[in-house]
Amino acid sequence: MATRRPVFLEARDRGLRIVHRADVEPALVCQAIERHRENAAHGTRRCEAYGPGSSVSRVRVAARGGALDLAVKWNHWRGLRGVISDALRGSRAVRAHVGAEHLHAIGMLHPETLAIAERRRLGLVIESFLLTRFLEGTQPLPAVLPEIRRVPRERRELAHAIGELVGRLHAAGFDHTDLKHSNLLVTPDRRLVLIDLDALARRQRPSWRRRVRALGQLEAFASDLYPWLPRTDRARFLHGYLQHEPGLAECRRPLVRAVRAWVERRLARWARQDRRYHIQYPLAPRAAAPEAEAAGPAEPSERQGAA
Repeated sequence: MATRRPVFLEARDRGLRIVHRADVEPALVCQAIERHRENAAHGTRRCEAYGPGSSVSRVRVAARGGALDLAVKWNHWRGLRGVISDALRGSRAVRAHVGAEHLHAIGMLHPETLAIAERRRLGLVIESFLLTRFLEGTQPLPAVLPEIRRVPRERRELAHAIGELVGRLHAAGFDHTDLKHSNLLVTPDRRLVLIDLDALARRQRPSWRRRVRALGQLEAFASDLYPWLPRTDRARFLHGYLQHEPGLAECRRPLVRAVRAWVERRLARWARQDRRYHIQYPLAPRAAAPEAEAAGPAEPSERQGAA
């Protein structure tokens, strides 16, 4: 039996259009947004992810039913191109909420949306916010793989699971156009959660070019972040992918060659870029909520840049 989806209501508060679950008051949404703005003002010191286009931080707010532990994503102003995209396709927060509904329909893990908010000027979105329930104990994939570098069985199982996730997406007619490793969270029991769902696009069936791009993105980041990753792990990833796309098995070799060529072009482009100012993933420990008021901001345990 399908689980009953929560009811969402619409409200306006402090110049924001807010779409929120019935059990999350608009005032709490505004409070969480203001706390995230404070975190974002400190950049990577207080944010889970920080970059020119968006920022994410963990925020706790008191609610009637108990404290809400939230991940707040602020989609920043992106200029004329962003305005046009939002006008045609909906704001990034709205698209992320729709993407979560799609993943729920096919039984894939995703962050639970509690509210979205938009600020508009002359009818155009100038910023949007996505509030989801914080996933306790999860870590971004780039934090997990180095931890299990010397545990081959766990590495291979994780690589296979990533391939299965992408294969399931494509088999269901979806394409995530921003498959960075940092957009995959790993739960303590090694399940995968896909995030940044504003990049989830519905396709009848992804074309060959889109498949190559999706697999190439993951491989390029693997080559960049973990050059020590053995070929056997990459083979496990491809095996997991083809489990859900058995019709591609006979095209395995051409697919591998096309992906490798895509990766080489991407790595060559990265080599010519100054990547210091791309989005940052501080990879701070995620198990304990920061108590900013009492203890001040925690220093990140590791910092990793990603394009």
